[in-house]
Amino acid sequence: MIRKIFILFALGIFLVSCASVPTSSPPPKPQEVIVTIQATDPAKVTVQEQPKDRVNKSMEVSNPEGRLSQLSFISNDKAFIKIFSGLSVADVTRLWNDFVVLENNTTIRDVNLFINSPGGDAFSGLALADQIERARRKGFKITAHASGIIASAAVPVFAVCDVRLAAPGTIFMVHEAALWKWPGRETASDIQSQNELMHLLRDRYIGKLVDNSNLGKTKWQELEKKTTWFSADKALKWGLVDSIE
Repeated sequence: MIRKIFILFALGIFLVSCASVPTSSPPPKPQEVIVTIQATDPAKVTVQEQPKDRVNKSMEVSNPEGRLSQLSFISNDKAFIKIFSGLSVADVTRLWNDFVVLENNTTIRDVNLFINSPGGDAFSGLALADQIERARRKGFKITAHASGIIASAAVPVFAVCDVRLAAPGTIFMVHEAALWKWPGRETASDIQSQNELMHLLRDRYIGKLVDNSNLGKTKWQELEKKTTWFSADKALKWGLVDSIE
């Protein structure tokens, strides 16, 4: 019995001793490491940047000096402008352009206008006449040369020029303006409004002829209403032509 107690006592001391002895040593305390970089000559230290791609963009807006239209040209000290075929807003634009170029870029004020046209858009014809009258007020001298046919909307264009010359075989014609409409429904107010438009258009058309001929308003209204064709000789008699070439 005593022997067993002694053995247990010895074993307890061994176990306690094993528990109190560390199995490994604690990790060493970390040390602070300081790295210092110093240039040998601070005055010669340079910083280089990596090259970057550069994209240079430029936009050039062309603004050329105004030029005469393709239907016009200059010869010596005179300008020559052609108006032919059916009249449209394109003719008005070209004539306006040409007068601007002549006024601002040249000293030319003598303009010869060649006309051979069956007419076309009534508003374009009146607008062309307005452009010619405006140019005359600015000092331009407009000489019209009629050939072939001068009809409908082309008549006031020819009539408002300073000097009106016609080839012997030139044929003239005046008639009522017509309103082209797409099929559809119209109210009484629509028809009345269109009638007012036609009256305004007719008054302007007749007014151009009255101011530039020997015939009065009543006579031109009569000729226009029945669609009248007449020769260069009769146009000369009525004061619409100054001379037959």
